[in-house]
Amino acid sequence: MVYEGDKLLFKSRGHIVNQGLIGLINLIGGGGAANLAMSLTWSTKVGGILHVGTGVGVTTSAMTTLVTDVATDPNSQSGVIASPALGTYRVSWIATWNAGTLAAINVSELGLSLNIDPTLNAFESTWTPLTKTFFSRLSDSDGDFVTFLVNTAVPLTIEWRLTFTFA
Repeated sequence: MVYEGDKLLFKSRGHIVNQGLIGLINLIGGGGAANLAMSLTWSTKVGGILHVGTGVGVTTSAMTTLVTDVATDPNSQSGVIASPALGTYRVSWIATWNAGTLAAINVSELGLSLNIDPTLNAFESTWTPLTKTFFSRLSDSDGDFVTFLVNTAVPLTIEWRLTFTFA
């Protein structure tokens, strides 16, 4: 979900790339306890980061970065773990750029990076060092949202949710 100030601009679904899928499989399939550290330092931007970009092109599973990353970090990051309904579990990563932090750019892609192990491990593997790794992307090119011009007069807030639901 992307907000300008209090106004919801849009909400959409992202595309988890190969590195993100591998990180999830490593967490669930073994050595997982050590990998739980992937979000422990999110608020300090060491454990991951949200970025905006101006690039074009559809998301492929092999992507490792945004096409054209805008190298302006959010002013703050936070997160929430919740169970919004019976059998539904969610983690939300939230990033805010204060008014005036970003230039009046046309945002056409969004990217989430997390501290995960991007190398596929063996089942019950031992701990491996975690790396800030590109995890998921939203883009105009994929039809996830329409490119928008940053309104520099208000904060831009992105809440990236990953939800698991019993089916």
